[in-house]
Amino acid sequence: MTFARHSSLTRFVHWGPILSIIIYKFVTLTTLYFTEMWWPCFGSLGGFLNNVLLLTLFVISFSCYLKCVIVGPGFLPLKWKPELEKDQQYLQFCTICDGFKAPRVHHCHKCNRCVLKMDHHCPWLNTCVGHANHPSFMIFIFTSIIASIQSSTLLLRILLLVLAQYGHRVLVYFPLKLTLLWLTAFGLAMCLILTLSLLFFIQMKYVLKNCTNIEDWIVGKAISRREQDRSLPPFIYPYNLGKLNNIKAFFSKDDGIHWAVRDECGEYDLTIEQLEQKLIKESWKQPMVVIKDYNGRWFPLMFGICVCCQIPWTDETRMPLNVGEIVQVTRFRKYWMYGHKNVSNGTRVRGWFPKPCVYSIPGTLKKDK
Repeated sequence: MTFARHSSLTRFVHWGPILSIIIYKFVTLTTLYFTEMWWPCFGSLGGFLNNVLLLTLFVISFSCYLKCVIVGPGFLPLKWKPELEKDQQYLQFCTICDGFKAPRVHHCHKCNRCVLKMDHHCPWLNTCVGHANHPSFMIFIFTSIIASIQSSTLLLRILLLVLAQYGHRVLVYFPLKLTLLWLTAFGLAMCLILTLSLLFFIQMKYVLKNCTNIEDWIVGKAISRREQDRSLPPFIYPYNLGKLNNIKAFFSKDDGIHWAVRDECGEYDLTIEQLEQKLIKESWKQPMVVIKDYNGRWFPLMFGICVCCQIPWTDETRMPLNVGEIVQVTRFRKYWMYGHKNVSNGTRVRGWFPKPCVYSIPGTLKKDK
């Protein structure tokens, strides 16, 4: 298993890691500052233990965050192929990495590599969550939730002290600047609790099923296909080994290429299903010609308020277009489309663009699906 260590430090040069570090340090340091007003670290045993707990949670979560970014998700070696040539028919081929995709491997167009057991690309890490850093990612989320709960509780406590001192001797000095500082820190702590708790709940469902966000989506489409066509054999997700074994597999130190499967399943059951879904997707592909230029902006005002208000809420790229280009459209929304085009150097560019930019080539119109 290879990691792109040569580029690991450059991942921090991005708004996601920079903003994440600023927010996390701001909430922690602000909490310590306000707590020192009414529960000083060396004033009592309770104050000392409180600070130790908060700093311990910060060190654990922050070190796990750094590990997620620096180690990365784990990348499939370039030009990889299975040991047996006959197994190549069950796998997808990645033209960018010039190799076959092993089971549970997906290509990330932001990392520009095939990722081992890819769950999703996280802009806050500026890399993917995958086989190598997924356990650290879960520990980071869990400890961050606990630390945020402690921070919000301590910040709320000092607010109650301030409110209780009106008409009495002033115990805590709380001018306007500190009020704004408190509001910012408390608001960020509550946002962290809500968003990270939801993310942790979703991720735990995947861990207990031994699947990823992408694989859960593939399984959903497999089930949907069988509901529409009863002649297809039932699909069994091959990596669900039972909750206890799933947790063990999640924290395992395997190579990220070979995985244990259920007794009734084969090694390539999921990849075979992916190939069948890819064929269906190719059959939906619709060529269209570009009739209006698009510069790739997220809010293209020139196309109207409806287009701007109903943008795809995803971190997938927006694809600039020039009049006369041919785009292969694979996904449709009311005001947006997703597709790809070939550029002069032989590579393929893909992304979202406003629907008014393109027009169906006569004789190729297909029914939207």
